[in-house]
Amino acid sequence: MGIQIINLIKQLKLLIMENKTIKFSHIQNDAIERGKIKREWFLKLIKSSIDSKTSELYNNLYIYSPAGLGKTFSVSSFLKESNVKHVLITGNTSCFAFGIQLATLQYLNQNLEEIVVHVDDCDALFATDASCNAMKKVLDQAKQFVYEKSMANTINGLNDLQRNAIEHFKEEGKMGFCVPTHNLKFIFTSNIQLPFDDEVNIARKTSKYKAIILAHQNAIRSRCKVGDFDLNMEEHWGWLADVTLSNEFIKSEDFKIESKIEILNFVWHNWNYLKERSIRLIEKMAITKTQFEDSYQQIWELDNLKSR
Repeated sequence: MGIQIINLIKQLKLLIMENKTIKFSHIQNDAIERGKIKREWFLKLIKSSIDSKTSELYNNLYIYSPAGLGKTFSVSSFLKESNVKHVLITGNTSCFAFGIQLATLQYLNQNLEEIVVHVDDCDALFATDASCNAMKKVLDQAKQFVYEKSMANTINGLNDLQRNAIEHFKEEGKMGFCVPTHNLKFIFTSNIQLPFDDEVNIARKTSKYKAIILAHQNAIRSRCKVGDFDLNMEEHWGWLADVTLSNEFIKSEDFKIESKIEILNFVWHNWNYLKERSIRLIEKMAITKTQFEDSYQQIWELDNLKSR
């Protein structure tokens, strides 16, 4: 009889421990709902951009959010599932290098079929007044990328395909090249928020140079449909939780719902001390839990928390 009671107590303790691990508080459930709403709006913006016609105004999309929310993953997954013709090109480059990518893309697309161009990490493209002016022409009624400088010092660094593309889009008697973009729809993903009108007006009173850059970036905002996902702590955690709990995130049989919730609870309770707050963090914590079953919690603290 005594052994049965002891075993019953052990089972109750296990149930209590499991309940502590696999449950969220009402505040957390509310945060997940708010994060889910933000993420659903994020996906709807992508869909509306993909479904729009290239002839429509504001069919290009600029998405801002803090680093680590899985913007690139979400956009790429959505584009693959939509079965539209699309390409991913990097925006973390010079304006000239970006133009080379566009020229090569269009050179290989002789019939100028519609293509969705996902420009990831696009911050450098909007960092100077010159690059912003070039991108305005891409997004505005002109619908073309124009590079007007001499390429004498850069042409030798290009491969044969790139040289052929540049030659194809050169205008006789002019330096540089001009690439049509009327058949392209752009989705930019960035960790930098484009400035609002008020920010430009304030900068004009304090810093002339800063005001010039902000004005150009603000002009980019006016030419795109913009999704600003400037999330507070609860929304940010809720977004990460919604991605983590979704079926497409870490499909391994070893990573069960209980483990996901345990990780999310750790992230919630240690939010202010985390070294990073991202989907990648949760992926790394999941790997640690699988590899070090007896000591993963201590490793989580050592690897992911700042000194308190």
